[in-house]
Amino acid sequence: MEKKPDELRKAHRQGASRPPPSRRPRADGPAGFGIDELLRLSSWSAPFPAPLHKRVMERMREHRVSRGQLLARRGEIPSAWFGLMEGLLKTSVLAADGRSSTLGGILPGCWFGEGALLRGKPRHADYVALRDSRVALLPQDDFARLLQEHPPFKDFIYGQINERLHYFMDHVGDVRLMRGPARVANALCGLAHPLNNPLGLIHLPIAQDELAAIAGVSRQRCNLALQHMQAEGWLHVGYGQLTLLALAPIAGMARAG
Repeated sequence: MEKKPDELRKAHRQGASRPPPSRRPRADGPAGFGIDELLRLSSWSAPFPAPLHKRVMERMREHRVSRGQLLARRGEIPSAWFGLMEGLLKTSVLAADGRSSTLGGILPGCWFGEGALLRGKPRHADYVALRDSRVALLPQDDFARLLQEHPPFKDFIYGQINERLHYFMDHVGDVRLMRGPARVANALCGLAHPLNNPLGLIHLPIAQDELAAIAGVSRQRCNLALQHMQAEGWLHVGYGQLTLLALAPIAGMARAG
């Protein structure tokens, strides 16, 4: 039997060393939405009065990224804050040995890229589209103005940065030392985390080859790991999506390495 959303969130807290911020999960979500709905679903915009909400929406613009293309690259100066409206992205960085390392995936509803904006320095990460994606862009000047004039927005941004730091400490580490199944489990835990999945989806809109790309394993190894987890009753593999049923044992599989 599929776990209810509240049960899944409880399992996530039990499976992670640091509890995620409270957020009501959704069993399903739209495949994609417009800027107006993205703002409506975003907790940081909820305190805004109607005129400010309208101004922010008017200032945003939509950007389309084709599969395999970069939304943003390492070394470029940031000019906007990103919100994913549709599709799937991954974040990758250049390791000390010169090899690229994937940090995780990004699902619709997620806002990201604030760190580089606050630092005002070149980005350290690439954002790559794993499928055709639509992204909302809030220009840097508007982002800075919201920070200065609206304390709740500032609280959200710094809270998200703090959570992101602990997420990387708890979930990323040196995943190259993990075996293939543990990498897949670790990638799934990352996709379930509120930072990457703020809508709380348990039906993850991700195909096996896309999960393999995030986990940094071959499609065959990813398929074997998913078959094992499905046989254990931890998830269900569907066409183009994965349904999480029990996150705690998946997190345990990731920790086992």
